[in-house]
Amino acid sequence: MDKRSILAIILIGLILVLYGPYARWINPPKPHVSADSTQSEAIGEERPARPAPSEPGVIAPAGGADAIDMADIISSDTLQKIIPNRTALIETERYLMRISSDGAQIKSLILKPYNHYQRDSVELIPDEPGARPGYRFWTYNGPIETAALTFQFEDDPGEDDVRITLAGGQTDTLRLLALLESGKGIRISYVFYGDKFTCLIAAEGVGSDKLFVRDYCEALWTGGLAYTESDTDQDQSFSEATIYFAGDETQKQKIESKKSISTNPASGETRWGAIRTKYYMAALLPETSPAVGSWLESVHDSMRVSKVQPNRLGVALRIPIVKGSPVTPVRLFTGPLDLRVLKEVDPSLASTMNWGWPVIAFFSKAVLWGLMQIYALVPNYGVVIIVFSIIIRLIIWPLTHKSAVSMAGMQRLQPQLVILREKFKNDPQRLNKEMMKLYKEEKINPMGGCLPMLLQLPLLYGLFIVFRSTIEFRQAPFALWINDLSKPDIIFHLPFSIPIYGDYVCVLPILMAVSTFFQSKMTMSDPNQKMMLYIMPIMLLLFFNSFPSGYNLYFTLFNVWQVVQQKITPIPTAGSVKPS
Repeated sequence: MDKRSILAIILIGLILVLYGPYARWINPPKPHVSADSTQSEAIGEERPARPAPSEPGVIAPAGGADAIDMADIISSDTLQKIIPNRTALIETERYLMRISSDGAQIKSLILKPYNHYQRDSVELIPDEPGARPGYRFWTYNGPIETAALTFQFEDDPGEDDVRITLAGGQTDTLRLLALLESGKGIRISYVFYGDKFTCLIAAEGVGSDKLFVRDYCEALWTGGLAYTESDTDQDQSFSEATIYFAGDETQKQKIESKKSISTNPASGETRWGAIRTKYYMAALLPETSPAVGSWLESVHDSMRVSKVQPNRLGVALRIPIVKGSPVTPVRLFTGPLDLRVLKEVDPSLASTMNWGWPVIAFFSKAVLWGLMQIYALVPNYGVVIIVFSIIIRLIIWPLTHKSAVSMAGMQRLQPQLVILREKFKNDPQRLNKEMMKLYKEEKINPMGGCLPMLLQLPLLYGLFIVFRSTIEFRQAPFALWINDLSKPDIIFHLPFSIPIYGDYVCVLPILMAVSTFFQSKMTMSDPNQKMMLYIMPIMLLLFFNSFPSGYNLYFTLFNVWQVVQQKITPIPTAGSVKPS
């Protein structure tokens, strides 16, 4: 491996390490603010975590005898004494859900084992206070949230818990009613499906035509999602809330570490809002008509002291109200970030996934597609990576061979180039002319050694994105100690941390460093590059120790096949060049 190849690999490492901060620097998130907004508040600017009741859109009170006073509403404390707290347990083929009559809230949502990437049950509701999901309505005296109300199971007046079990194409409905004064109330209905990751949630005002004073309510999910991975830093780094507007426009909100923020409420046709972690997502999708606005939030819990910031992202959709009831139910999706699953719910949900820069995104998607096609024939992703690395090596064989030939030619010309530089050191134009003449006579392209390596960079980065962030490799075992290709193949932890390297030891980065050493040693002919022969493997070992084992396995195989290619395809050499 010559100096150009070494520099190219160093460039790959730097791109992988610095891409995230660079992307956030050149493309900061932009708020989607309505044109008629009277205030322009940027994302990240500190403000109350909830939109204030003084937002635009309040319908003026009608006054007189028809006006409703908040004192007419029975307090939740009083209702708690009257109506016992009950639980509904819903089991489908996809999840186990627990809904409490206290706030009609989902208290637990456990996804059942599904596909190869989820061998165990996964809890999506964090063990922290929060209203997930819920509705907010406005009265003359302020907002009222369903999470603060006490409901009763409308179709089951008993005192025991309710149990619903569904299979296949079966459906069932759970209705909860919050009693308000003067015969008024709010009904929340859940419709469950036996074989889907979705359920339908509808809110309905009961005798409330003149109770609500805004022409919209908010369907919201607050409190975030539970972290599902052992590496909570990874889960947090991928966590974000997203709003999807008409016209394929999105607005995103990452977790803020030290403050609570909320985006300025945006008006406009809104298709859905979602919150995701590394591998899972909860999404609110209006069923029959789009929402008319939305907002995002990141809530800081100053009372909790922990290494990882609590995941308290929130999203809300403004649903129009007609005759005291929202005009559309909301479909709730809670499931894996699996492209096939997302496309069944709504193909645009795939926009929550990060595939890299546009040019990289093409390679990322192509790589994932190729790996999945091989997996359909070979149901072990470790073996799939081996097969895939062989296919890629065969595809780029002509490029790498041409690169090796060009680099060998450049090394052969080095003595002559040194003579030319010394001879024409005071005449740069003549020096350049003579060098081009020499390259032409020897039929050598000075960029021939570097260009093929650069052409492979999008592929290598696409591979990194796929192994690091797509759910297909979650919990995917290979063999022996490699039991999860989405994580480093750790064999033991150190009692201390080494800068860049970390506090654990992995096998594949060591094998990759060793293979890099021997590959470089086979091609190195310039004694001046001997130091790089040792430095480069050490640098790769430090950088790649925290990378997914699937990516390290591919890179190790990439080096091994390069050695094989060099053995079976000798590089042609020519006689020495005569000095001019």
